[in-house]
Amino acid sequence: MHPIPQAPHDPASTRPQGDARLALGFQVLVILTFCLIVLGALVRAHGAGLACPDWPLCFGDLIPEIDLWVGFEWSHRVLAGSVTAFFAFLGWRAWRSATRSRYVTILLTTAAVLIAVQITLGALTVWLKLAPWTVTAHLITGNSFASLAFLLALAFRTSKGDLDLRPPVSSRKRLWITATGGLLLIQLGLGGLVSSQYAGMACPEWPTCNGGVWFPAWEGGVGIHLLHRITAYALVVCLGAAAFGCRRDSRLRGATALAFALGLLQASIGIASVINGIPTEITGLHTALAAALVLTQVFALQRAWSTIGARSSLSATP
Repeated sequence: MHPIPQAPHDPASTRPQGDARLALGFQVLVILTFCLIVLGALVRAHGAGLACPDWPLCFGDLIPEIDLWVGFEWSHRVLAGSVTAFFAFLGWRAWRSATRSRYVTILLTTAAVLIAVQITLGALTVWLKLAPWTVTAHLITGNSFASLAFLLALAFRTSKGDLDLRPPVSSRKRLWITATGGLLLIQLGLGGLVSSQYAGMACPEWPTCNGGVWFPAWEGGVGIHLLHRITAYALVVCLGAAAFGCRRDSRLRGATALAFALGLLQASIGIASVINGIPTEITGLHTALAAALVLTQVFALQRAWSTIGARSSLSATP
C-alpha cells in the first residue's frame, strides 16, 4: 500500500490572524478619545475647567444643574467615563482573544496604566485648581492613550502572515520618522504649557513677537511661546524631510506625506490663532489637528518599525 499523500504544510495556516471585531472596536475607541481630546480643549478655551469645582461629582451632584460652562465640563467627564468603560470592555475581550500576542499584551497593559494615570490627572487638575503641570500632563497622557488604542486597532487588523510579507525599511528612514516623532512629543508638551500658562497671546503678532521684535525675552510666557514657535518650525522641516525621504517607499509615503500636510496646516492654524486673538473655534481646530498629526505619526512609526523581523526572513529566501 502506498501512503496517502499529505498536502504540503503551509506555515501561514498556523499563524494567528487578525480579529476584525476587536480592530473595529479599538477604531471606535480612537474616535471617542479623539473627540474627548478636542472637547477638553474647548473646555479650556471656554474657561470651564473649574465649572465643576469638585470631583468626581459636580456641586455634589451626579447630574448637576446645567449652564454653558457646566455643560462643557460635565459632558467632558461623561465622555471620559464612557471612554474608560469602553476600553475596559475591549481590554477584557482582547485579553481573552486567541489572537492576543505578547505585543498586544504590552499595549493593553500600558494603556490600562495610562488611563488610570489620566483619571488621576483629571482629578488633580480640579483639586489643584488647573495647575499648569496637571493640564500639560493631562494633554500628553490623553494623546498617548489615543496612540495606544490606535496601535491596538492596527495590531488586531493585521495578521502575522502579512507582517512577514512586508519589505524591510532602511535605518535612515526609520531614524527620520523616529526623530520626528520625538520632536512632535516635545511640541505637544510645549503646546500644553502654552495653554496652561495662558501664553497663547504672549507674542501677539507674527512672524515677530512683540513690537516688531523677534525675540524680546526668554522668560515666562514669552519664552514658552517662542520655544513653541521655534519647535513648530523645526517640526515642519523634519516632517517635510521625512516625507521627501520616503517618497518612493510605497509603505511609508502616504503616512509621511499626510503628516507633512497636517504639520503645514497646523502651523498655519497656529499663526491664524495668534493673528485673530486665539478665538475658541480656532483653538478647537488647532487641538484636533494636533491629535490627528500624532495619530498619523504613530501610524508612520508603526509601519516603519513593524518590518524589522521581515529583514531576516527575506534574506533567508533563495
